[in-house]
Amino acid sequence: MEETNYTVEEVIEALQSVGIAEEIIEYVVPIAGYESRVGGVPFTRDALDKESPSWGIFQANLNSMAPSIYKAMKELGVELPGVTDEQDKVLLKNVAQPGQQSLLKFSSKQKKFAAEWFKTQANLKDNALVFKYMLEQKLKDINSDDYKEAMKELYVLTIDKFNDPNNTDAQKLKQEIEKQVKEIMSGEKTEVPSDAVDPERLYTPGYEPGTGRPLDNGKTIPFTKNVSTARESTLRSKQAESYGRVTQMLEAQVNKQKKAVGQEPINTVVPEPTLSDSVKAALKLLTR
Repeated sequence: MEETNYTVEEVIEALQSVGIAEEIIEYVVPIAGYESRVGGVPFTRDALDKESPSWGIFQANLNSMAPSIYKAMKELGVELPGVTDEQDKVLLKNVAQPGQQSLLKFSSKQKKFAAEWFKTQANLKDNALVFKYMLEQKLKDINSDDYKEAMKELYVLTIDKFNDPNNTDAQKLKQEIEKQVKEIMSGEKTEVPSDAVDPERLYTPGYEPGTGRPLDNGKTIPFTKNVSTARESTLRSKQAESYGRVTQMLEAQVNKQKKAVGQEPINTVVPEPTLSDSVKAALKLLTR
């Protein structure tokens, strides 16, 4: 099984991968961080609520969110035990005809299976897909297209805490995560790894731009402002070198003409720039 906890950036990427809109991501990520804390650590994969059977990063409730969980499981190829054709249709549509209300709920055996799935198998993207259908289900339940109203139904206690300025614990985590979300979504991350200055790794295929770390299964990681600055510096160095060479050529031509008419040559040629090994490596990459 993969790691126990996730970063804000990983959670954002998972939500993006299942098609969640940017404004919803910005709203739900701090809530999910608070909801999934275990031992004070947010975004814990197998988080379980102490008061209800709510599991995972987005705290899917096994009692009330059965249609959402089942829809995600089916899409992921997870076979929930004991599902009849009738229950399959009811859960997928989240609509029960008279006499079918019980089919909207998991049986005891199905709850046990779902709990074990969240605990040992569901990865971050699986959790994100469950959230997608949780939001879809709740919007349908309240007959609204307002995601904030749906969130109030899904995360009432956490939102109340976030709206309480006297709850310093909730306010601290909310502000920390909101800051990270804003930086990541705007592409203005200020942190940069120590090996980001290695020009051989700035644009090497198969490596994360600006870090020198291998890409994780080919996922796309946006360029940071620091990497853009490094590239601009490299381009300026290349331009300076080209300017020096052009100046040399021009002055050589002028001196040739002066010599032909018996005049003293000029000697103001800009010397060829001395480049560090790292800059030479960067120029080599840029001119391939």
